[in-house]
Amino acid sequence: MTLINKATRSFLLACVLASALGGVSCFFFLKKIMDNEASDQLLHEKEQVENYVGQVGILPRRWFSISDSLWAVRMHPPVPMQMSDTILYSPVNKEYLAYRQLSFGIGTFNGYYQVNIRKAMYETHNLTQALLLAFSGLTLLLMGLLLIINYQLSNSLWQPFYQTLATLRTFQLGQPESLRFRRTSINEFQTLQASLKQLTDQLRRDYQSLKTFTENASHELQTPLAVINSNLEMLIQAPNLTEEQMERIGHLIETVGNLSKMNQTLVLLTKIENRQFSEEEELNISELLNEKVNLWEALIRDKGIALTTEIAPDVRLKMNAFLADVLLNNLLGNALKHNTPSGSIRIVLTSRKLEILNKGLPPSVPISQLWERFSKGSTRSDSVGLGLALVRQIADNYGFKANYDYQEGWHILSIHFF
Repeated sequence: MTLINKATRSFLLACVLASALGGVSCFFFLKKIMDNEASDQLLHEKEQVENYVGQVGILPRRWFSISDSLWAVRMHPPVPMQMSDTILYSPVNKEYLAYRQLSFGIGTFNGYYQVNIRKAMYETHNLTQALLLAFSGLTLLLMGLLLIINYQLSNSLWQPFYQTLATLRTFQLGQPESLRFRRTSINEFQTLQASLKQLTDQLRRDYQSLKTFTENASHELQTPLAVINSNLEMLIQAPNLTEEQMERIGHLIETVGNLSKMNQTLVLLTKIENRQFSEEEELNISELLNEKVNLWEALIRDKGIALTTEIAPDVRLKMNAFLADVLLNNLLGNALKHNTPSGSIRIVLTSRKLEILNKGLPPSVPISQLWERFSKGSTRSDSVGLGLALVRQIADNYGFKANYDYQEGWHILSIHFF
C-alpha cells in the first residue's frame, strides 16, 4: 500500500468516526430541543388556560389550541401538575403514536378541575429524522470533497518524495556518476536528498575501493602461489629424494593448490556479493546442463558411478553466463566428489527447479551448517568448504532458493527458481 493511499485511508477512517460521533450527538441534541419545545408549548397552553379562568372564572367551552387535544375532568381534591409521555392508537393514522401530556389542577366558580393537554410527538420525530437525513447527506458530500482535496494535496506534497525514490531505484554501485535528484522547495525533502546523495557517494567510493582491493589481492596472491607451486613441482623431480621428502613435497603441492583454489573462490564470492556480475542474458539451462553432463560423463563413468538424467527441454533463466557455468560446475563437482565407490548420481531439471542427488556418507556436521563458509561435511583434503557457500551466494543473487537434505543415503541438493 502506497503512502498516499494509507494516509487517505486513515483520513477516511477519521472522517467516518467523526461523522458517526457527530451524527449521534446531533440526533440526541435535536431530540432534546424538540422535546423541550413540545414541553414549552404545553406549558404555554397551560398559562393561557389559567389566564382565561382567572378573567372569566370558568373553563372555556371551546378552546382553539395548538395542541392535539384539551379536556377537563371535575376533581374534588387538588392535583399536582404532571408532565408525562404515552403511546396511544390513532384511528386516523391507524398506528400507535407517541404523545406528551400535561395534567394540572385549576379552580373555577363551578369547582375544581383537572385539565389535560395532549400533543403528538411524531411530528417532531419526523422533523428530527428529516434534519438528521439532511445532515447525513451534507456530511457525506463534505467527506467526499475533503477526500478528493486531501488526496490531491497529499499527492502534490509527496511528489518530490516519490521522485526521490524513483531516482534511488536507478542507483548502481558501479555507476561512475553521483545521483541527481529533482529540486524541491520542501526543506525536509531537501535534507533527505542531501543525505541520500552523501550516502550513495560514500557507497560508490567504498565499492570502488573494495573492487580494486579484491582484483589486486587476487592477482598478487595468485602470482606467488603459482611460483611456489612451480618450484615445488621442479623440486619433486630432483634426484636422490627420499620417499618421505617426496611425500612432504606432494603435501605442500596439494596445500598450495587448495590455497590457490580458496583464494579464487573467496574473490569470486566477494565479487558476487558486490554485484560485479551485472551483465545478464536469457540462458538455455537445459542446453548448458546437457553440455556439462557430456563433459563430466567420462569422469563419472571412470569412477564406476551410475548416472541418470531427467532434463526438461528449453528451460530458460536470466543469469550471468559465467555464474551459471560456476553454479553447474559446483553442483556436479560436489555430487562427484562426495559420492561413494560405485555410487549413483541423478540429475533432474524442470521449469521450476534443478535437483541433483548423489549417494554418499552422512555429513559429519549438521545440515544447517553446511551452507556456512569453510564448513565441510566430509574429511576430504581436497575440499575447502566453500562450494555450498558459493552455490547459495549465486542462488541468492538471483532470488533462487537453495535447499540441501540427506535422506536414506542420498544427498539431495536443489535450486528452486520460482
